[in-house]
Amino acid sequence: MVFWRSRSEKKAETPPSVENDSAAVEKSAGAVKRGAADAATNVVTLVTSRLADRLADVSSKPEAGETKEAQAKDEKPAKDLAPIKPIEQTHFFGQKAAISKIRTALEASRGEHLLIMGQPGTGRLELALSIGKDVERSPSPDWIYVVDHDAPSRAKGFVLPPGEGARFRREVRGATGKAWAAFKRYLKSEEHRISLDLLEEEMRYHSEKAVEPVRRRAEAQNIAVVKSLDGYVLAPMHEGRVVKSDVFRSLPDALKRNVEAKITAFEDELQSIVAMLPEAEFGASEKHDALLRQTALRAVRPSLAAIKKLYPENAAISAALDAIEEAFIASAVRGVGVEGYIPAVLLDCDDGHFYDPSVRSHVVVARNASAADLVGEISRDALGVPVLLPGDLMRAGSGIVIIEAWKLAADPRAWLALSAAIRSKEIVPISAAGVGIKADPIPLLATIVIIADAQSWSKLEAIEPGLARYFPHVAKLADTVPISELSEADFAKGAARMALDNGLRPLNAAVAPLIYKDAVRRGGGRVSLAGIALLHLLQEADAIAADHSASQIRASDLNEALSRRADGAAP
Repeated sequence: MVFWRSRSEKKAETPPSVENDSAAVEKSAGAVKRGAADAATNVVTLVTSRLADRLADVSSKPEAGETKEAQAKDEKPAKDLAPIKPIEQTHFFGQKAAISKIRTALEASRGEHLLIMGQPGTGRLELALSIGKDVERSPSPDWIYVVDHDAPSRAKGFVLPPGEGARFRREVRGATGKAWAAFKRYLKSEEHRISLDLLEEEMRYHSEKAVEPVRRRAEAQNIAVVKSLDGYVLAPMHEGRVVKSDVFRSLPDALKRNVEAKITAFEDELQSIVAMLPEAEFGASEKHDALLRQTALRAVRPSLAAIKKLYPENAAISAALDAIEEAFIASAVRGVGVEGYIPAVLLDCDDGHFYDPSVRSHVVVARNASAADLVGEISRDALGVPVLLPGDLMRAGSGIVIIEAWKLAADPRAWLALSAAIRSKEIVPISAAGVGIKADPIPLLATIVIIADAQSWSKLEAIEPGLARYFPHVAKLADTVPISELSEADFAKGAARMALDNGLRPLNAAVAPLIYKDAVRRGGGRVSLAGIALLHLLQEADAIAADHSASQIRASDLNEALSRRADGAAP
């Protein structure tokens, strides 16, 4: 570029300086020569490359409105693009010996229960749940309870093929509901009314037929046999009419004594006949019950026959349907004339407790470890109908039930119910208050896993000494491991797995030495395996990363989380 000035202006002014570029100009011999030449002429020349450098310097300086966060975004290190790859094994930090024992126990035969010992925070529950879902177990049969028609206080258990419980109960509910509606409709029909009239007429006929010989002989001797509400009455008769009491008293004493003797003789004979009438009435009552049973059978059998067709040549289901038919008939007969009556046939319950063939291994975690929650309870619904509330041992089928020991120690009755089930290898639901139904026991097929530490286990032993005999398999999780057995890289991969499983951001590679050092500090020179402490730290760092809109948990986020923890601002 070329700038023109007058010679006078040039003499009046001092030579131009180029700010911070003076050092570069002095070092350049060519620049000095150009400066001397400029002093002798009217033209000042600025080299194009120097100006470009100056403009570049100006553009590289941050503007006043730029923040440090904006600069940090523009200066992303390459290592931020490579988060730590999570480990693929079952547990966050190995525990190879414990994993092997747990897997062996869960793959063992039924009835071999497992005890997992370890300090809280070492991942005991998560480990049992993860391995339990991965272990394949054979399916267990389903069970239903049918009210015994001979003893309504008993519920008989019937075994069904695996996975058929929900469908079967759904079909039975629909069939019995339709049958009860049909039964009530039949009772109001003209056909049923005629049948009842015929029964009553038959009963009157048999009663009159038994008394008729005595009546004829009594009338031949002027003694009337009159039917009353309480039975039969004998009275003197004259010309076919009963003699009034005042007329009878006016008769001669000899005649009165003669009539009274005849009445006494006929009374003895009539009483012997009347004594036999209850048997006839009982027979008539049996015929009435038989009519009701026949009507109930007519209502229910077609519906159950349709269900039988769904399970051809299945003896177990056929036996269950026969029991349901008898239970419906007996319940229907008992409920005739009772307003709002609902026949109790099947102990209803949640269909979700039945075995699902699509699930490889059914694992149930006992959230509320009471006796009823474990073995189930027979109660009543809002309509007063008996229902079964299945417990965890039933819902698991042949799967796995995980129970934390401290919950059992807090409720000794729960442990006693579980202990009884383990000893007898049977599940017997308890009856709620006011429910007088006892259910048949069903086999205990699930494997029970107890999660305990030293304190909770000692409390259980105080409730029942020697309970360790119920658990032939014991797996102990380590609290810490030597540094030589768990490297920083493996620990970081485990932490990355923890972050992934808990929905946190990926861990930046720079985080690895920080979390490893913190774990060694917590382990007193060994590597601490307390997963809860590490998880809380990662959650705090993840929240900090979210505040900075970071895609990963960075070293700066973790350092800030550690600083907050040291200051008491974080758990």
